[in-house]
Amino acid sequence: MPEEETVTTEQSWPFRQTAPMRSREATARLAWLVLGIACVGSFLLCGLIGYGAWHFWANAMAAQSGNTLEAFAGPVSLIRAGEAQLITVPLAQFVPLHEGETVQVEASAPPGAAALVTLWDGSTLQLYSGTRVTFTRLRATRYTARRQEVQITMPAGVLLVGVSPLRPYDAVAFSLDLGDALVELEPGGSYLVRQGPAPEVAVRAGSAWVVLHTSGERLPLDAGQKIVLYAGRLPSIEQARWELVRNGDFAQDMEGWTFRYDQAWDGGTVNAALSRDRQRIGVQEVWAARIWRIGGTRDVCSGILSQEIRQDVSPYNVLRLEFDLRINYQSLPGGGPLGIDYPFAVRIRYRDGEGRSRQYTYGFYYRTEPGYLTEMPDGETIPFPHYRWQHVSLDLTRLRPAPVYLIGLDLFASGHDFNSFVTNVSLWAE
Repeated sequence: MPEEETVTTEQSWPFRQTAPMRSREATARLAWLVLGIACVGSFLLCGLIGYGAWHFWANAMAAQSGNTLEAFAGPVSLIRAGEAQLITVPLAQFVPLHEGETVQVEASAPPGAAALVTLWDGSTLQLYSGTRVTFTRLRATRYTARRQEVQITMPAGVLLVGVSPLRPYDAVAFSLDLGDALVELEPGGSYLVRQGPAPEVAVRAGSAWVVLHTSGERLPLDAGQKIVLYAGRLPSIEQARWELVRNGDFAQDMEGWTFRYDQAWDGGTVNAALSRDRQRIGVQEVWAARIWRIGGTRDVCSGILSQEIRQDVSPYNVLRLEFDLRINYQSLPGGGPLGIDYPFAVRIRYRDGEGRSRQYTYGFYYRTEPGYLTEMPDGETIPFPHYRWQHVSLDLTRLRPAPVYLIGLDLFASGHDFNSFVTNVSLWAE
C-alpha cells in the first residue's frame, strides 16, 4: 500500500499579529518629533518659571529711597533705624531719610513749622515744636505701579500731612499710628494731627478712616471734621475747629481771666472796675463782663481784662475772634485826643514769623467830635451802635505781619468815664 501523505497545517488561535516594518527614515522622523515636543515643553516650563519669578520680584514690596528731611529751625534730630543716638540735622540742607528712621523736633524749637519731610511720591509732612515721628514703612512694589504702603508712628507733637494727589500707584495705604488708633488717609487730602492727652485728627481736604485698636471699629472722617480720641470713653467727631479762649462766656466766674487798671500818667484817683453782670441778648440770658468807670474828670484810666493764650497758630488756615459787645457810655469822643482811649478795645499780642513781638488793636466807639481822633497806630477803629448788643467777628489772618505765635488777648476800655459789656468771647482756629 502506498504510504499516506500527511499534510500538517500550522495554526494558532488567535492568529499571531506582528508590527509592520518601519523604514529607518520614519523612525528618525518620529524620534525628532518627540524630541521637539520635549524641547518646546521644556522651554515653556522654563518661561513660566521665569515669568513667575519676575512677577513675584516685580510685585514684592521694597523700601523706597528719595525721601528727604529739611530743617528750618532747630534743634531737629534724626535717629537711625535700630539706634538710639541723636544726629543733629543741619539747617537749610536736604538730608536723606530712610525707612525705620525717626525725626524729632525739640520742644525748644520756635513756633512755626520746624522741619519738612518730603516722601518719594511727593507727599509732605510739616513737623512742629515737640513732634516725634517714626517712618515705620516706606514701601512700594519694585517695578510696577500696583501698591504703595506708608505707615508713620507719631507718639508726640503736631503734624500737618499732605498726601500726594498724583496717584502713581493703583492701591495706596497711607496711615498714621497714634497708639490707640490707626488713621488711614486718603490720597490728595490734607490733615492736621495733634498728639496729646486726647489725640486729635482733623481733615482739611479729602477723607480718612479711624480704626480703633481696642474694638477694630472703623469711623469715617470727612473734610471739615475732626475726631478726638478720649482715653477710656468713646471718641468724639466734631467740627474741625479749636477754641483757644477759656471761659469766654464767663459762666465760670472770671476763671482764666485777669483784670488790672492803669491810671496812666495823670495821677487820677478813680479806678476802672470790673463786674460780672447778668444780661439779656434777645431772648437769651448770659453772663457778661462789664468794664466801667464813673466819676472820672479830666484824668484817664484804663481797665484791662486779659487772658494768656500761648499757642502756636501757624498750622491753622483760619484764626477768628468773635464776641458780643454793648457800649452804653463813653465820655471822650472817638479815641480821645491821642486816639488810644476808646470805650472798648481789643488788643492782640503775638509774635510774627521772625520772632518779633507785635500787637494789634481794634478800637470801638459810637460818637466823635472835631479834634478827637478815630485812627489808631498799630490798629484800626470801628464805629459801633450805642446801647445795643451786636456780634463782632474779626479775621486775625489779615494781620500783617501774620501771627505765628499768639501770646495773649486784652479786652479793655480807656478814657474819663466809660461803661461797656462783653460776652461770648471766642477765638477759634481751623
